Amino acid sequence: QKTPPLSLVLAESLSESDSDETFDDASNAPDMDFEARRNHPSLRNKRKSVCAERLEDVSDMKLEVIKKSEEEAARIRKILEKNMLFNSLDDHQMKTIVDAMFVVEKVDSEVIIQQGEDGDNFYVIDSGHVDVYVDDETGRNLVQTYDGEGAFGELAIMYNSPRAATCIAKGNVRLWALDRLSYKVILMQTSIARRNAYRAFLEKVPSFLHLTEFELLTFADALDEEVFEDGAVVCREGESGNKFYVVKEGVAVCTKANSEGSDEEVAKLASGAYFGEVRIVTGAVSLN
Repeated sequence: QKTPPLSLVLAESLSESDSDETFDDASNAPDMDFEARRNHPSLRNKRKSVCAERLEDVSDMKLEVIKKSEEEAARIRKILEKNMLFNSLDDHQMKTIVDAMFVVEKVDSEVIIQQGEDGDNFYVIDSGHVDVYVDDETGRNLVQTYDGEGAFGELAIMYNSPRAATCIAKGNVRLWALDRLSYKVILMQTSIARRNAYRAFLEKVPSFLHLTEFELLTFADALDEEVFEDGAVVCREGESGNKFYVVKEGVAVCTKANSEGSDEEVAKLASGAYFGEVRIVTGAVSLN
């Protein structure tokens, strides 16, 4: 029977995360409705204000799950994983995003998004072709065509910003859409749940009992998740280390070299156990 992978959450250092960002130039925002926009000469020197949207408490808001086949969900996920906005999400966040996306169908020459208008949806192309145009003083310019695959409209679900281009269906098009509120609710709810889970782990570590509430939550926000396959070495005795680990799922086996130079098992760490806290506090070499 195959041993399930070991899932760990880890920290390398404390860092205070910023919840709000402001971009004076839309080209510097983590959008990218389409790659061609950044290279189009008519937009190189135009400045726009792009600001993060503040939401009220949405921690209890329920989102509808839109039914999809396994093949449809896999196609959406494949496209999202290539996108800068979504490729850092964990499995739960990604699944929740995919579940919330709804179908939009357009016919030939129908406008999907209009340059200059307020945006509310992000789109993933399920089938069909989409032409992308930018209007400037010279007229309407075709800057990109999506052929049966792709995604656009990221800026709309992150910031209150007008659409940077016009997207028009080239033939019949079927899309999956995600609205701005759902995106923010998903990230907020999953981030809160993850933060609380990580905080619960940290509260069990004696070395961190002196931390204030703010410091503990900041530490929780700094944690990342790593997965190790059966037999993989997480850290090795004698090496200098700068990472602290908490076992999220699976079992970590700790060994120590005996007098004969062989590795001898000294402990097994299951979910909720931790190691490496001395190294990140003192910089000592690894003893486990």
